[in-house]
Amino acid sequence: MTASKLLRKAEQLLARYPLCDWCLGRQFAILGYGLTNRMRGNALKTLLLLVSTETYQKDRKRGSTCLKRLAEKGMFLPALQFLEKEGITGITTVKQCSICLGVMEQLEEIANLAIQKLNGWEAASILLGSKISPDFVEREEQLRSELQIENGEPLKAEINREIGKIVIEQLDIPVDFKSPSIVVVVHIPSFTVELQVNSLFIYGRYRKLKRGIPQTKWPCRECLGQGCTRCKGTGKMYPESVEELIAAPLLEVTKGKSVKFHGAGREDIDACMLGTGRPFVIEIMTPRKRSIDLEAAIEKINQYAQGKVEVSQLRFTNKEMVKLLKSSSATTEKTYKVITQTEKPLLLEERQKLEAIPMPLEIKQRTPQRVLHRRADKVRRKQIYELTVTSLKNDKVTLLIRCQGGLYIKEFISGDNDRTTPSIAEILGKPIKCIRLDVIDVNLPEEELQR
Repeated sequence: MTASKLLRKAEQLLARYPLCDWCLGRQFAILGYGLTNRMRGNALKTLLLLVSTETYQKDRKRGSTCLKRLAEKGMFLPALQFLEKEGITGITTVKQCSICLGVMEQLEEIANLAIQKLNGWEAASILLGSKISPDFVEREEQLRSELQIENGEPLKAEINREIGKIVIEQLDIPVDFKSPSIVVVVHIPSFTVELQVNSLFIYGRYRKLKRGIPQTKWPCRECLGQGCTRCKGTGKMYPESVEELIAAPLLEVTKGKSVKFHGAGREDIDACMLGTGRPFVIEIMTPRKRSIDLEAAIEKINQYAQGKVEVSQLRFTNKEMVKLLKSSSATTEKTYKVITQTEKPLLLEERQKLEAIPMPLEIKQRTPQRVLHRRADKVRRKQIYELTVTSLKNDKVTLLIRCQGGLYIKEFISGDNDRTTPSIAEILGKPIKCIRLDVIDVNLPEEELQR
């Protein structure tokens, strides 16, 4: 675009619409480098002033018309001062830009509101966004359509950028367009500010050392969490869970509102989780504090859990880790120690029969009856990689089973009325049941979790 065409377009804009420096300059946003739109708008008005004063010297009527337009609709003080110096009166300056309605002149005020809103919140990074009334967008789109403006940028983009620059500079917090700690949203024209606080994700491993504790909180089936006589007002089926024992100390130090617990699978309530522990991610919702001492947090959690649960290897992570844990839980190798009981003591040849099973062994397992109320009724194919008889005492048989994640071990032992086949009961040809179960390894290597 030539200089003459540029000035002609700016003149046409001001002939139809009162425009502040910001909104005039924004129509030419992709022209030039290192300039704000306010600088562009002011520069265009300054050039129009120079051209108009030259025209005024040659043709007072035509020049004064241009200068009046610049003073009135351009709200350009130097043009008004020139006309007053020349004794030209009757100038009515428009008080408000027709697109932004003065919002662009209040960016500092809006930024200060955002800064006040952020007080008391710790953030590693932020991102500023806005929700703008459609009226603003429609006015600018109409202007651009009428005058075929092709070099502009959206009002929303400029507001986000300019307020963001002020907030970031004053608070000395970096911007992050992909994963900010907090998204600050300003509402225009109400000048209200809301914070969208992103979750804090902490990875670790837990060991469950006491039976009878579920992994996550179970709402009472009777009252659905409201509190009743069955649950003694707690709203829960069980008094505590792995989730709650880990969450309580973390909520205290982060000042978060609530948590979501994401485990790499789960063990039965009556099973222990031993070995190096089960990988998990705890998602802390709306945390006010993020830079917590994780070593101190480990100690605090383990003290709070009083030997029921232990955590280790805590580190900060992100949402992608949750997806990785969920996607890997059905295929990750797990090792179980199972104490079983038969009606009659197992004979030596029966032990040998178990140890002679060719590996890997494919299991077809229909959803167990005990979990049909919460799992789809379908047949799953799972692999047994290793089965060893480690102890044989009368009617008690201890097995070490290494298998694919997602296999229901208790049903692999009992057969679950032939819903699992083959099963230990089927192979032995006699009833057998699991009386004690421990998970001793969840083989999800740390290098897999750090990809």
